[in-house]
Amino acid sequence: MKKVLVTGANGYIAKHIIADLYKNKFSVIGTLRNIQKAKTVQSDIENHLGHKIDIAFKEVCLDSDEGWDDAVSGCDAIMHTASPFPIKYVKNEMDLINPAKEGTLRVMNAAKNNSIDRIIVTSSNAAVYAGNKHITSFDETMWSNLDSKNVRAYTKSKTVAEKAAWEFAKKNSSIVLTTINPVLVWGPGIGNHSSSASLKIFDMLIKKALPMVPKVKMPLVDVRDVSMAHVNALKLKNAENQRFLICQGTYWFYDICKILIEMNISAPNKQAPSFLIRFLSLFDKKLKEITPFLDYNFEIKSDKAKKIIDFNPIKLEKTLKDTKSYLSNLLNN
Repeated sequence: MKKVLVTGANGYIAKHIIADLYKNKFSVIGTLRNIQKAKTVQSDIENHLGHKIDIAFKEVCLDSDEGWDDAVSGCDAIMHTASPFPIKYVKNEMDLINPAKEGTLRVMNAAKNNSIDRIIVTSSNAAVYAGNKHITSFDETMWSNLDSKNVRAYTKSKTVAEKAAWEFAKKNSSIVLTTINPVLVWGPGIGNHSSSASLKIFDMLIKKALPMVPKVKMPLVDVRDVSMAHVNALKLKNAENQRFLICQGTYWFYDICKILIEMNISAPNKQAPSFLIRFLSLFDKKLKEITPFLDYNFEIKSDKAKKIIDFNPIKLEKTLKDTKSYLSNLLNN
């Protein structure tokens, strides 16, 4: 049985990965910033699986060297899922970029120091398509253009961190790296993930927090598919030294709302004129972050993931239904 270290074990994606690793006969060590969360994480995963698991946890932080050598000791592989994701506007972008980059390098150095050669990093499509509005079809050969205007701090953090990981692997031939680059992730969580930034977007739609939605396209994928992409990448030799975009499809916000309404799920039924969003963005910094994507029609290709790591995406309607049920159950419990 191989032992896998999963960083950020209390995360929305990470809990699914841990559960799927156990389903595939791996054992797991999880890292947490706060070890007090260990019992809740273990209980959530055990309730999801329907049986007990023998899991260990280590308390470490991405912004400190302390504890990483101990955390990775005895592991055969690392899945580095931990990374900051801002819910509110970030004033100083380096508060996101530095922890993402330095944390990734901290994990990779610990792997190298302990002779662990297999690393899978959870990156993002944010490292692929941003700042490239002249392009309408994206694959894994592409990188976000950080020199473009209005590129978000989160986008920069994911791009800089992933590039640092590939550069580290290039300089250290013993390291076998794979990156998983999911798009916006929805789907049912394991435990309470109501604070997840991606699920907050879904929650805003079904609560009609906005009377109208902007003309912005959303690339979507189910959290369960993202998890299995990680596990399959670990199991399959052909996945080594590869990037994988994980996307079910790209949809206009308004089209998502129409599908929700057809499923008898509450959602806004109007699309805001783009000139109005641009005007309001002068007074709202969060709106300003989406203005580069207004009216921008694009697609994210996942052909490589389908071919190499058996990515067979869950249908959109099931993802929407299961996400709604999950959030409703959280509200009622």
